[in-house]
Amino acid sequence: MTPSSRVAGLIGFVLLALFFAPYVIKLGSLDITLFLLGGLTLAAWDAWTTR
Repeated sequence: MTPSSRVAGLIGFVLLALFFAPYVIKLGSLDITLFLLGGLTLAAWDAWTTR
């Protein structure tokens, strides 16, 4: 993975995290919050391990 691709992936992940942040903070339901955080974890894993 080239450095520019890694930076683009990081920017995309940050934007996704900022999009999900209000939902994670304001949701009172733990199960939906865990699904959102799990989605963020999978996106981070995919961005980090892609060659």
